[in-house]
Amino acid sequence: MGDQMESVTPPGNRFRNALSNGEFVLLVESSSPSLSNDPIAAGERLAALESAVLSVPGINAALAVTDRYLSLDSWRAVEYANALREENRDRHVIYLSGRNTTVEELEQLADAAAKSRNFNIVPVSGNCIPGDTVRECRKRIFTESVEIIRGLAARPQPFFLGGTVNPYAYTPYTMMGQYFKLVKKLNAGASFVVAQAGWDMLKLQSLRWYFTGRNLYDPMIARLVLLTPTLVEKILAGEYPGIYISRDFQKILEKELRYSMNQFEAAQYRSLELQAAGCRLLGFSGIQLAGAESPSRAKIAAERIANALREFDSFDSWLEEYNSYLARAEMSPFTNSFYLYDHTLRRAYPEEEHPTVRDFGEPKISPGEKFAFRLRRFLFEHADKQRADSRRLLKHLFASCRGCAECRLPHTKFVCPESCPKRLPNGPCGGVKPTGECEIAPGECIHSKILRLSCWDESMQTLEDNILNSGRNESFH
Repeated sequence: MGDQMESVTPPGNRFRNALSNGEFVLLVESSSPSLSNDPIAAGERLAALESAVLSVPGINAALAVTDRYLSLDSWRAVEYANALREENRDRHVIYLSGRNTTVEELEQLADAAAKSRNFNIVPVSGNCIPGDTVRECRKRIFTESVEIIRGLAARPQPFFLGGTVNPYAYTPYTMMGQYFKLVKKLNAGASFVVAQAGWDMLKLQSLRWYFTGRNLYDPMIARLVLLTPTLVEKILAGEYPGIYISRDFQKILEKELRYSMNQFEAAQYRSLELQAAGCRLLGFSGIQLAGAESPSRAKIAAERIANALREFDSFDSWLEEYNSYLARAEMSPFTNSFYLYDHTLRRAYPEEEHPTVRDFGEPKISPGEKFAFRLRRFLFEHADKQRADSRRLLKHLFASCRGCAECRLPHTKFVCPESCPKRLPNGPCGGVKPTGECEIAPGECIHSKILRLSCWDESMQTLEDNILNSGRNESFH
């Protein structure tokens, strides 16, 4: 793909260089505005935010412009980012959503990004729009992030690509689905990682430890949220897929709000400081901050974060303050939540010996699931090497096949990826619920089911071996 444009070599990429040099970075998030907004006024607001963020001393700060995060009725991030000063674009990051975006449109957006010298890109598959039914979701196009990363990496332009992951998964199969998909993104061409927003520092440390244990040292950026009462209400109402506030943490927020609005705001800034400093001490390369889109609020947040990074120069000093301030809250969303390691948040890094992974326990596979798996394996073991329409009726009857251009059943434990509302073949989206339930459809995410089956079949590690194409005739290459 992308043969129509010549390679463009930028004079430098300060964002990439900062991560390579171990410099802690702060990305302040800005959402692309609605199409109904005056584009000139919207551009002026983004320019003002850029000016405020870049003016903060003592920290390498820049912007992350999100793309179609909660609405389809918005400017594309590639277009909106043109309001940024050209000489600063190598400092910023833009997102590229595959939701309701065809392969042809992705090609055009990639060309536009290269032409405007926006080379730091984080592709995402995109979440369902709050209120969507399963039927409405299935009608939308979701070009998967793995596929977009692979396509951009194949272009001659020097894109510096990131891959997202949701570390806040609380069953072993939901968690490993996220980890395995992240490995696919790295193998496809991603060079840094952005972790989805949340408050459970134990999960962030588990993410870092797991990839360190596999000798994968790609820079990781943790997405944090500066909360407001309105934002808390929206998260609790499910308007931000994949982001959850535990009942215990909710009680603390409600208590802080009862004192006064000033008390609540002060508590959120202190919480942000502790999270930011903790991320650096746990080995993260930076943070991406949501909830601070006004220039004044972004500047205050950046200054507070810079001060916190100076305040906490050791893991032990940070841990003492964190335990007295935030550790009293149980951040997991339900009892018996699964954590990959014991004794996290007692030391910053694995020392001489990497910590032992906790046992997943016996996967719960019903007799009916075992029979169906064995039957599908008998019938479709070589389906990926045959014509896609071969044995279509049997596939429909026994594997809920919906018909696609390329059969992937042997690579997905004979669970058809087209049964995912977004039709994602390479793993779960970031909107999967902490319990392993689908973001929008009732019941278990199909990728959690695939992980359960592979654990029972003792073949779990093979799930990250192959990057699978979409079921459409066209792919983003």
